[in-house]
Amino acid sequence: AQGEEDVYGNWQRRAAPILALMVVLALAFVTLAIMLSVQLRRRLLAESELQLLARVDGLTGLNNRLMLGEILEREWRNARRARRALSLLFVDIDHFKAYNDTYGHQAGDNALLEVARCISANLRLPNDSAARYGGEEFLIVLPDTPASEAAEVAERIRTAIANLDIEHAGSEFGRVTASIGFATWNPDQDTNDETDAAKVIKAADDALYHAKAAGRNKVLPGEAATAN
Repeated sequence: AQGEEDVYGNWQRRAAPILALMVVLALAFVTLAIMLSVQLRRRLLAESELQLLARVDGLTGLNNRLMLGEILEREWRNARRARRALSLLFVDIDHFKAYNDTYGHQAGDNALLEVARCISANLRLPNDSAARYGGEEFLIVLPDTPASEAAEVAERIRTAIANLDIEHAGSEFGRVTASIGFATWNPDQDTNDETDAAKVIKAADDALYHAKAAGRNKVLPGEAATAN
């Protein structure tokens, strides 16, 4: 009879390279899985960043017009359903074109960034939102906020911007200021289902125009945003 070493010798000689090959294949599979996982995470991160860039203003870090539309639609729907007040604030930097012409566009970008920070710092509630509406204009959405509270928020923002004390030789105030118009949809005063968010925006925009005409660096309310 063959000895034990003779019996297992040939098997061991064949098994060793097979085992080595299996180890190599296993390591290759693990390496490939790790590489695919890393690439997948990078892709998801890139997609997340692209989605963020599509919704955020690149200069100020506030919401952009696309995101503003979604916020307005959601908050308007919530306000109508819950029968709670909704206020909108239009903020516009006074004499901003003159500021850019005098100090340059880089200084103008810096001023926009500082104003955006003032706006963000003076929002009260988690659902309050601010967006860059375009150029030097900003729109602030204040859910569940009556006119009296909206006026307080607007005044705080106006004061904070003036207190930045950014020199502006082209302004009658000698520094960067902002005018603010606001309007409030009040469910207790609106019995007509034809009122929509566009009317509230127009009322706030009209109030901003009147604040500019009244001498700038002011906060003025718009007419009650209800359908007639």
